[in-house]
Amino acid sequence: MRRRVTWCGGALILIAALAGSMSSVSAVGRARAASDEPACNQGKPPGFHLEPTIALTSTRANPDAVPPGPAAEIYLINPDGSNPRRLTDNNVGDGFPNLSPDGKKIVFDSARISGQNNVSDLFLMNADGSDQTFLTRGSSASWSPDCKMIAFHASASGTGTPLRTDPGSATTDSDIFVANVEDLLAGVPATNLTNSPDKIDDDADWSPDGQRIVYTAHDVGDDPPQAPFTSNTAEIYIRNADGSGTPQKLTDNTYEERAPSWSPDGTRIVFSCRTGGGATVFHICVKSADAPAADPPQQLTASSFGDLTATWSPDGSKILFHRNKPPAAGGPQLWTINPDGTDETQLTGGPGFNQLAHWGELRVHDNH
Repeated sequence: MRRRVTWCGGALILIAALAGSMSSVSAVGRARAASDEPACNQGKPPGFHLEPTIALTSTRANPDAVPPGPAAEIYLINPDGSNPRRLTDNNVGDGFPNLSPDGKKIVFDSARISGQNNVSDLFLMNADGSDQTFLTRGSSASWSPDCKMIAFHASASGTGTPLRTDPGSATTDSDIFVANVEDLLAGVPATNLTNSPDKIDDDADWSPDGQRIVYTAHDVGDDPPQAPFTSNTAEIYIRNADGSGTPQKLTDNTYEERAPSWSPDGTRIVFSCRTGGGATVFHICVKSADAPAADPPQQLTASSFGDLTATWSPDGSKILFHRNKPPAAGGPQLWTINPDGTDETQLTGGPGFNQLAHWGELRVHDNH
């Protein structure tokens, strides 16, 4: 999952990550690929099943909040936009929820410790909102397919400062980290996977087979101090989840890409792209995971408002994203589209802003 968020004219837009004190040792051992064990959602216990469910960030409980950031909470909704269920209730912003593959847990960002809009910590909770527990300083986490590990971005030194004023902002030395969730709960630090002092790394997403992690990286220094915060050197990279080998560059162009997300079958990656170059709005693009970097992506949307934080439906038949309309036009709302660019449909329409979503599956009792 992935993701950059920025407040612009009272509306949330997408952005990158945050910081934390982590281990900078090699990404071997604990950072091993997860595919040597069956995916945790394949061993469905008797009496339970998995239902497609969208976890999102919403201000629906306080739609008129100014600024809207502190009103952002985590909700679940059905794939048709119905049945909203609130999971968090704070006076600070929560965002970037990501359902575990077994549908039992959610990892998410929160400013409840820092009290700062642009400094996030990762928390873990049950899928019903109970047992909200601090994990580590960082942002925008993605689960390994065996439900044991997460990948996220954070400060390499633990002292990096936010590059931007936005929620979950990347720090001056953001790298991609991986960690066993049980280890984090026990106080064991995460492992720095990328160790790239010349790059700002963020927006990690774990491949469905557990072998690779896709993420965004841009050059250090390519961070304007004020909006629209364009980083034209930002490209999509793929590297082995155990830290071995050389990262593969998936894109290579003169415009910015963000927030990559693997398709459920692992063959394609969807992401946000400024195909118009410079500070033009983001669109949704998709590309084969094995395509040469020089091959252009397929652009799926062409909105004048900007389309962000794309995520696949569990069956791969739809892509969910949020369209960043201004508050006067309803603010950011969720939309769906087919992977070939057809059937673009608005999913939410308020109250409040609805965005930064992850389309996963929820574990429910058979008699529910």
